[in-house]
Amino acid sequence: MLSSTPVYKPDRLLILDDDALTGQTILNMARIAGIEAQFTDMPDEFFRLVQSWQPDFIAIDLIMPRMDGVQVLIELAKLDCQAEIIISSGVGGRVLDAAARSASEHGLKLLGVLAKPFSPAKLRGILRRGIPPATTEDAPAPPSNNAPYVPSKEELMAALQRREIHVAYQPKINCRTRLLAGFEALARWRHVEHGLIPPDTFIPLAEQSGLIDPLTEYIVAEALTWLAALPGQFATLPEHPYLARRLNEVSLAINISNRSLSNLTLFEKLEELCYATGVTPQRLILELTESCATEDPVTALDVLTRLRMKGFQVSIDDFGTGYSSMVQLARLPFSEIKIDKSFVTTLSQHKESRTVVKAIIDLGHGLGLYTAAEGIENFDTLEYLRSIGCDLAQGYAIKEPLDAEGIHEWLSSQHRDDEQHRLGVLHSLGLLDTPSDERFDRITRLATRLFNVPISLFSLVDENRQWFKSHTGIDVRETPREHSFCSHAIQSDQVMVVEDTWLDPRFQNNALVTSTPHIRFYAGSPVRVGMGSRLGTLCLIAEQPGTLDDKGRTLLKNMSVMIESELAGDYLAHIDPMTRLLNRRGFDARCDDVIGICNSAGLHACLFLIDLIDLKRFNQEHGPAAGDRALREFARLLGRVFRGSDLSARYGDDDFVVLLIDATPPGPERALSRFHHAAQSLYQRIPIHYQVGWTMLEPGDNMQQLVARASQRMHAHNETA
Repeated sequence: MLSSTPVYKPDRLLILDDDALTGQTILNMARIAGIEAQFTDMPDEFFRLVQSWQPDFIAIDLIMPRMDGVQVLIELAKLDCQAEIIISSGVGGRVLDAAARSASEHGLKLLGVLAKPFSPAKLRGILRRGIPPATTEDAPAPPSNNAPYVPSKEELMAALQRREIHVAYQPKINCRTRLLAGFEALARWRHVEHGLIPPDTFIPLAEQSGLIDPLTEYIVAEALTWLAALPGQFATLPEHPYLARRLNEVSLAINISNRSLSNLTLFEKLEELCYATGVTPQRLILELTESCATEDPVTALDVLTRLRMKGFQVSIDDFGTGYSSMVQLARLPFSEIKIDKSFVTTLSQHKESRTVVKAIIDLGHGLGLYTAAEGIENFDTLEYLRSIGCDLAQGYAIKEPLDAEGIHEWLSSQHRDDEQHRLGVLHSLGLLDTPSDERFDRITRLATRLFNVPISLFSLVDENRQWFKSHTGIDVRETPREHSFCSHAIQSDQVMVVEDTWLDPRFQNNALVTSTPHIRFYAGSPVRVGMGSRLGTLCLIAEQPGTLDDKGRTLLKNMSVMIESELAGDYLAHIDPMTRLLNRRGFDARCDDVIGICNSAGLHACLFLIDLIDLKRFNQEHGPAAGDRALREFARLLGRVFRGSDLSARYGDDDFVVLLIDATPPGPERALSRFHHAAQSLYQRIPIHYQVGWTMLEPGDNMQQLVARASQRMHAHNETA
């Protein structure tokens, strides 16, 4: 039997350029690289060679007298040209990028772009990308028959009935902290005969055949059942109480077809499924494409308003690819903008993509919306998105879509007790060596007041030091880890109490005991993030011995949970950019936690609601810039009048709220008197009238009830006045 001798086939490059010097330069460099090359400046000759010579690479100049490069690309697409294309020109980067996108949109294989004048190294680099290792010429392969299978409506209906369609879950993380924020539920169909059917095939089939609503209901039911059961999968771990809290807060995104938008019965069923599984509607994000705003804007406004009233979050998906106007975006009650992945995947290649993505993020934040990016394929892209303020991230660089079992394995792999993993999580948060942060300072100030101690710290235990992110009552920012009480406290889930350091052999000779700050009493509650890593503590320090009873331990534990919530939340998205106070979303996210602490510790609380009743008139008379200055001045007034441990927020365009913690009568009346006095002084410079309503926390109150009762009393007082 004779064996065939491999035949080497050199690659071929065809050059079309009206500049003979450039064409000859490319030709010579290609030949040096072992590539056969031909050069022409005649379009007719060029197309004859494309068909007869069949080049592997084609280099095209965009600007030519007889036929411009874009027309050449169009003609190559008509010929179903399989060569890899290099586009060159001196017209500028934006035009080159646009031509490259045009080539890709026409189905051509783009190898690279060359801005003239180009260096030989740049051309060599592009050519090397396209040259595979030497190949052998074997017998031609048999024709492929890989056309995708297109199922019928009946097959899809049967698949739903037989439960062949399953759900994959792709994690979403907080861009800034890289902590888990939620999942997107994605439909997957594995056909019994034809294997995996792409969603791009069966989702349009479901829409065309009237099965999209049953499919959506099926996916939501499966996903909500899974999400509700997720915390229980970690019930055997010591960290289960923490994990249950965190996993009971993550969101679930569901894609909703525009064809389903007018079907109110579907959304009623989704609401019923939420309550049946114990997952609140607030955790469900309904993703609709941008076109929903243009196809029937009146219906969209009605339906989206109802969905938000029920508590659902609503995301505008694939934003940037459609033609919705800014007016439509502003008038519809979306809670999130999801940037189309075509921009995200090209961030590193195209300046235009970076400009568009940053503009969308700024637009979203300006409208009070979360911003999310999908299609993140590398950590450089994730870091860039973090640097420009993107809130949420999703993509293969974070994790590919996984089935329920795969998600459990992925989460379990992040639950590790070793010190290196703990330090890795700590460093990934980007908290170390950063400025003071009001969200943590408020909690340590509150701790010193509630426990009547001089010092309260939020400490982070690093490799060789403990560093204080918040340090009320002491100016020190870090101490050596060898002297750290907190490094002992993070070894357990329980609150660690040292009633008298002089009597504890672990700390008798500790430098922090024998010298400043002369610690005699210490209590620390571990602070966790992620899948349970203990990063540090919320701790109390005093110069005299002390005790902490069970009620006090519970209170300290609950306050450390507040810090965990701050770490897991998205503080920047909770800040009003005008006043730097919390916005409504930020206040709502924290208010119920504070109410829970007050109820468990038997503390009084009081909520003030303040309405600037003629801010609109002030803006009309003095201009919007003066109105903005007035809002900032009013926010500073609240900071001067109320305590730093109280919770203040801009609750609406002209509404402010303040939640006073541990406010026993007549404390609220005195606070109101101080506020009136300060407001009178401010009125001399900024003549804006206001009205105030306030109410004490009553048993069983939640945040909505407190605000509603304060509003009622404010308006009743105004009518009486």
